[in-house]
Amino acid sequence: MAPWEVFSRFEPSYPDGAALTFLIVMVPVWFYMAWYDMARLKILNGLVLFVFGVFLVLGPFVLPWPLYFGQILQALIVLAIMLVLYMAGAMGGGDAKFIAAAAPYFMREDLILVVILFSACGLAAFVAHRLSLIAGADRSVPLWQSWRSGKRFPLGYALGGVVSFYLALAAF
Repeated sequence: MAPWEVFSRFEPSYPDGAALTFLIVMVPVWFYMAWYDMARLKILNGLVLFVFGVFLVLGPFVLPWPLYFGQILQALIVLAIMLVLYMAGAMGGGDAKFIAAAAPYFMREDLILVVILFSACGLAAFVAHRLSLIAGADRSVPLWQSWRSGKRFPLGYALGGVVSFYLALAAF
């Protein structure tokens, strides 16, 4: 079985019309967030609020009301979990806030698919980031803090890919 055939076993349960709408609106945001996180090792609070705000504003138009409110509840639960992980030192505050803000864009029934996507995107982002550094990208954009951060890795670089791939799988 080819690696990409793994995804054929997991059909996202997110409504396809909603997934396409959110995908179109949010992809530029994910790219900006990834770029900014690599440059500054921060995820802006305004960006996190925008991500959640887009769901709050567009959600009622593309999702049934019970699902919409369930996704908001899911985001609040994820926020509580992320705050505990942040306080335990397991992750950065920006990453924790972003994961909570992006939570309504995922269905809880698709948790295994999301974990697979996170593993694949996280590994790919880490390898691409480190190979870029080895190839001399730090000379092209020398002010990016992620080049000189030691063990720290800009997780926002991977998180945008997770949401984008998930919504693309659901939309198409």
